[in-house]
Amino acid sequence: MTATEATTATTRDHPLLPLTEEDITVAVEVARADGIAGPVTTFHRIALDEPGPDELAHHSDGGDVDRRVALVLWDRDRRLVTEAVVSVRDRRLVSSQEVPGARPVPGLGEFTDAGEIALADEGVKAALAARGVTDTSKVQVDPWPTGNFGLPHEEGRRVSRCVFFYREQPSDNGYSRPIDGLMAHVDHDERRVVHLTDIGIWPVPEQVVNYDAASVGALRTDLRPIEITQPEGVSFTVDGNEIAWQRWRLRAWLDHTEGLVLAGVTYDDGDRRRSILRRASLAEMVVPYGETRPTQAFKNALDAGEIGLGRLVNPLELGCDCLGEITYLDAVFATEQGEPYRVPNAICIHEEDYGVLWKHFDLQTLSAEVRRSRRLVVSSIHTAGNYEYGFFWHLYMDGTIELMVKLTGCLTPMGYREGDDLTHASLVAPQVAAPIHQHLFCFRLDVAVDGPDNSVYEVDVVADPPGPDNPLHNAFRAVTTRLETAKGAVRDPAPELSRTWRIVNERTTNGLGQHPSYRLSPGPLPRFLPGDESSIARRVAFGKHALWVTPSRSDERFAAGHYPVQSEPAGAGLAEWADRDDPVADTDITVWHSFGVNHLPRPEDFPVMPVEYVAFQLTPFGFFDRNPALDVPPSHPNGAHCSS
Repeated sequence: MTATEATTATTRDHPLLPLTEEDITVAVEVARADGIAGPVTTFHRIALDEPGPDELAHHSDGGDVDRRVALVLWDRDRRLVTEAVVSVRDRRLVSSQEVPGARPVPGLGEFTDAGEIALADEGVKAALAARGVTDTSKVQVDPWPTGNFGLPHEEGRRVSRCVFFYREQPSDNGYSRPIDGLMAHVDHDERRVVHLTDIGIWPVPEQVVNYDAASVGALRTDLRPIEITQPEGVSFTVDGNEIAWQRWRLRAWLDHTEGLVLAGVTYDDGDRRRSILRRASLAEMVVPYGETRPTQAFKNALDAGEIGLGRLVNPLELGCDCLGEITYLDAVFATEQGEPYRVPNAICIHEEDYGVLWKHFDLQTLSAEVRRSRRLVVSSIHTAGNYEYGFFWHLYMDGTIELMVKLTGCLTPMGYREGDDLTHASLVAPQVAAPIHQHLFCFRLDVAVDGPDNSVYEVDVVADPPGPDNPLHNAFRAVTTRLETAKGAVRDPAPELSRTWRIVNERTTNGLGQHPSYRLSPGPLPRFLPGDESSIARRVAFGKHALWVTPSRSDERFAAGHYPVQSEPAGAGLAEWADRDDPVADTDITVWHSFGVNHLPRPEDFPVMPVEYVAFQLTPFGFFDRNPALDVPPSHPNGAHCSS
């Protein structure tokens, strides 16, 4: 196993290269010099201000494109958000505007400070002492987004709710010992506890359950090493953040909020470089909890927009997170003070064998033709408090694109005492229960199948009615319906109909006279379970439907709106954009796909959860004239070992 670092620049820097430390430093200096960032201003999003299609085309033609950085600033005294764009090339402020009423995502330092503020509060100390905890250095504090429940002590403030766990030793698993019944509401700007919720005392679980190798007892001794080597090197190249593998070309980077972003995804078909995706990213995710206990019921985290999932990326370890011949890309983010920092090995790029690609055994000649499948993996893993989310983009040799989410980490538990109602939770260990909850993801797919103007067709497989045209009652067919407007394109899954959606370019044809398309095979979408009048249902629409289609607009990126922190329940984001009911047929469109899982915690999920998988696929459907993987060579010369 080996790891290599990608180069960080090309001969002529591409405008979609990720931010550097220098970019961030220049942007912050300009903001301060121009006066929009003062002594009490903090920086809550610093990201690449991505060039549009026209600028990218200009760059492809050899033209120069300005390097811009987008900023979200918070003035603590005025309680005001300012959005700004800075030109790095010209070292000047391009634009700025105030956003009254918005609250930015807290800085990572603010999350840390919230725990320290909570533990310094006399009311919190007294409540902990009543539970037998007098040494606050042994208390783990998890700040959570507070949502929006109309609480008067949160009105006009930036607040996180802090919940507590006990660690006798610093290396202990705090999630095995919840300190339940207690919750502190911390104002990030006033730096104080503004409200303390104390609903009763649950005993701190007696048993600490750790999951490190030294704590679990005897380890298995019958595993033999697996070595994945590529003696002649990998089959892909990385130049800056551009990845080329087989027929594929794409760029990858990490955004502060969205996490792993792919852009400019194309496939070389003969002498044509054909576009498929302009951009693909996580638009939002939500984790609604079903428990009614007040220390749990508020939990409806929007891990992208309320926490900033991208900056929570892990530095990956060779042989642990990634196995094989690995190339890594780093990521650069900034603190709320505007200081850049680098996360090494944030994106993992490697190849995987994936079994049989295609095969047929000829019964006449008693010979076989078989080809091995291989896929390129571009991935990152993010820790949002107790949970880990791994995002894995897979590119296949037959033109298929897959996005897989891998969920692991620790349950966020609650205390259990004999007689407690477990209607909405599961007992996972002595004195420890875990609430039932959902994980719902929404991905934004700025599609460009053979060009920018696409349509979406819904495809259902249905049985023909009995009658003269169906004498054996065996007939069934695919029924396709073009989605014409944004409201009509809000669609639900129908697994009983094998429902899929095709993204079609109606302005060109393949060799068979068909319009080329890519088929979206959706991931599972459980019913959104919070009631329509719940706070989270009013704040989140994307989790209620599997498909949305809107006109492509670069300023519409986040499915729950750009400022979901403590947002008013006004349906910002996708619901608002779909409500315009714009035409979405044969035009430049973005497809939004929501999918996810229900999590009913089980003892096997404790103290750390085995990975759960959920995925969707984009598969060529008439995009090619025939199987595009026919030219994959046999695994052995002359088909030895495979043809007989």
